[in-house]
Amino acid sequence: MANFGLSRLVLVAPYDDAWQTARSARAGAAVLQSARVVASLAEAVAGCGCVIGTTAGTARDPELPLEDWSAVASSLPADSIALVFGSEKTGLSVEDLSLCQRVARIGTSPDAPSMNLGQAVAVCAYELARQPLLPALVLADAADTPQRERVAEAWQPLLEELGVSQVQHRASQTRLLRRMLGRWGLRAADAERLLGVARQVRHRLRAPNRS
Repeated sequence: MANFGLSRLVLVAPYDDAWQTARSARAGAAVLQSARVVASLAEAVAGCGCVIGTTAGTARDPELPLEDWSAVASSLPADSIALVFGSEKTGLSVEDLSLCQRVARIGTSPDAPSMNLGQAVAVCAYELARQPLLPALVLADAADTPQRERVAEAWQPLLEELGVSQVQHRASQTRLLRRMLGRWGLRAADAERLLGVARQVRHRLRAPNRS
């Protein structure tokens, strides 16, 4: 990150011993010392208008196209962007990827699609550094991750009560709803309207004289 001018690092529930050892290293000291540690990916990407997951493609949502990273890097605005990497061993989970609006891969050989984490970060950072970033226009009033999560949390139990979703499939249905909200490019005002509609539907469902 330091090599290519990136400075905002957020780690999600890192293994503490390894993290403390890494943080004491001299290389990239400023990045490491200012890094934040959070408990969840949702917390890490809060406030970001666009979240991009990196993956070899094995666990991705089939409805979300797997894009070449170099093409993605050339189309990004200057801020409100989070680039997400998984762990060295497991990569990003299906749950993690459901928080992403785009997924990208580095164009490696099909016979060896997975890369060492540090190398993958370096390649992605290099591509960002060589691209002229665009002004952040369309993301100015976009709904962020916490807003989309509130919409999903409000609607999922209503869908179950209406019989559209089943309780035993709540985890997968919530991921599906989250992905849909991410793909729709909601604005903050849209998210508030959907929350308002959810409140009205809930009130209607609870009405004692509902036929």
